[in-house]
Amino acid sequence: MHAPVYRLREPEHTVLWQCVREHLPAFVARTAEANRALPDFVRKEFEGFLACGILERGFARIRCLGCGFERLVAFSCKGRGVCPSCVARRMSDTAAHLVDRVFPSEVPMRQWVLSVPMPLRYLLAWDTQLLSRIVRIFVAAVARHLRRTALRELGVLRTKDAHVGAVCMVQRWGGSANLNVHLHGLCTDGVFVREADGALRFRELPEPTRGEIAAIAWEVCQRVVALLRKRGQWLDAPPEADALAEREALLSELYAASLSGTLLFNRGQRQVRLFGAAAREARDKPKNAYGFDVDASVRVPAHDREGLERLARYMLRPVLGKSRLTRQVDGRYRIRLRKAWRDGTTDIVLDGVELVGRLAALVPQPRVHLTKYFGLFAPRHALRREVVPQPADAHAACEHAVHTRGRPERRLSWSKLLARVFRVDVLECPRCKSRLQRIEWCTSPERIDAVLRSRGPPADLDPVA
Repeated sequence: MHAPVYRLREPEHTVLWQCVREHLPAFVARTAEANRALPDFVRKEFEGFLACGILERGFARIRCLGCGFERLVAFSCKGRGVCPSCVARRMSDTAAHLVDRVFPSEVPMRQWVLSVPMPLRYLLAWDTQLLSRIVRIFVAAVARHLRRTALRELGVLRTKDAHVGAVCMVQRWGGSANLNVHLHGLCTDGVFVREADGALRFRELPEPTRGEIAAIAWEVCQRVVALLRKRGQWLDAPPEADALAEREALLSELYAASLSGTLLFNRGQRQVRLFGAAAREARDKPKNAYGFDVDASVRVPAHDREGLERLARYMLRPVLGKSRLTRQVDGRYRIRLRKAWRDGTTDIVLDGVELVGRLAALVPQPRVHLTKYFGLFAPRHALRREVVPQPADAHAACEHAVHTRGRPERRLSWSKLLARVFRVDVLECPRCKSRLQRIEWCTSPERIDAVLRSRGPPADLDPVA
């Protein structure tokens, strides 16, 4: 087996980049004809994606001072919705942070997933305050279940003596690049209890039964309904105008079309589906509570740190991988589903403008946290330092982190993250095995053009590119 080799990303050769480049102007024009304006944060997301990884938009030069080998590293857009590369980078970095600095090493973790009814997904797509409240309701319901179980199974005297840690991720999309706001939580599969000797120790709990999971779903349902009634958004409230439709008409239409599986510019028509698998019968798994469905079937053992990191990456995955999106001979785009639907659907087909609209509906609002920490894992919890991994030397813990203005951040550097995920040392010179060093940031158009011209056309670049 050959050792992995670093190659320049070249996003302009991917189907997704070409689709956005070709059809974004038509999408903006058609929405303008209907007096619909694209929100600024969505427009900036697309513009950043088209510039991400393009050498003509700026790069860093790194060079081996021994043999003169040079490599160009293009700038990234750091987007959170459309760009699969930047979302994957954030995915891998957050998963590494959770495994290295948050989740205890000797504690099993369980994934809890909450799906909500279709009308509520529309509200959660834009109402960030409501989304935060429901996240807290969901995590609190799971924590109460664990504490009550600890009272029954472990003989804990008070629920407040059983401590739980959890991290909840907000996922906005489903397998067909559709709008599907749902929650993924990673929670300790047990509780921490203060023992007689004063030590805080973990005590494992039995697997939750189907009835207990249904009870959690009903509790979430009842508390969310009470919250919606208090906010005047439940069914028995007087009908009100759609606040999102009044403020952002285009987003309202994009969300509605994505949720219903219909086309934005051809009202009433549904998306084309391809059936490549046999239809299957429904599983004997009843829904829990009027569309509030909770699943807790995935558990990671205490010593499987690699499996835990893979699960965290799955919970933070991008919308579309390169292998799932293809362009057909008729110019339309086919999205391969991660898992065939119950009726046998394996692919959906959209034209370029509709696909851009589908992606626009998935861009999260800026300055909204999509990963939240609770209980023992919360940043200011009094017992956090007794639970999370504590390195012997604080400086050693930050050795692999990016330093900004003299203060270490938790983010892994570009080279460290690639070494961790792909086992590639991008700072090792492929010729003399020395260390590459950054020598220049190229940001001005004149300097960018001069460096690219001096290196010749792309076909003449070093083979590693």
